[in-house]
Amino acid sequence: MPSRSQDSAADARSAVVDAAHAAVARATAREVAVHESYDRARNVLRLQARRRALVPLTREMFSTPGTLDAHAGRSMPTYAWGLPVAQRRQLLAVICPTASAITPAIRAVLATTVIVVASAAEEDRLARVTDPRQRFAVLSVRVPEPAHEEIVDFARRNPTPRG
Repeated sequence: MPSRSQDSAADARSAVVDAAHAAVARATAREVAVHESYDRARNVLRLQARRRALVPLTREMFSTPGTLDAHAGRSMPTYAWGLPVAQRRQLLAVICPTASAITPAIRAVLATTVIVVASAAEEDRLARVTDPRQRFAVLSVRVPEPAHEEIVDFARRNPTPRG
C-alpha cells in the first residue's frame, strides 16, 4: 500500500501535468484566434478590393450609352453588405453581396436584380443561398492580393468579435 508521501507526490505530479496541459490549451487557443483574425482580415480586404475593382465596370455596364449615369451606393445590410448600383433611383445591380448575410428577406430583394461578381467561384458561393433564378454578371477584373502588413494592420484595428 502506498504511503501518504507517495500519494501527495503523485498528486503534485498530476497537478503539474494538468497545469501544463491547461497552459498548452490556452496557448493553442490564442494561436487559433490569431490565425482566425488574420484570415478574416484578409478576406475583408479581398472583398473590399473586389468591390473597388468592379464599381467602374458595373457603372459603365448599367449606364445609358454615352453617359455615366449609373451610380454605386454604400455597402448596406439591406443588400447583404453589397454595393447597390442604381440609375434614377432604380436598383439595377448589387456588387458582391456577402453570402452569409443573405436572409430570406434579402434573398427576395436580390431576386429581382443582377448580382455582379468577380469570379465563377464567387457566383457559385452566392448561387447556393440566392433564388434559383438569380441573375449574375461575372466581370473579369484584376484584384491584387493584400499585403501581409495591410492584413495585420486591419486585424489589429478591427478585432474579431467574440461570440
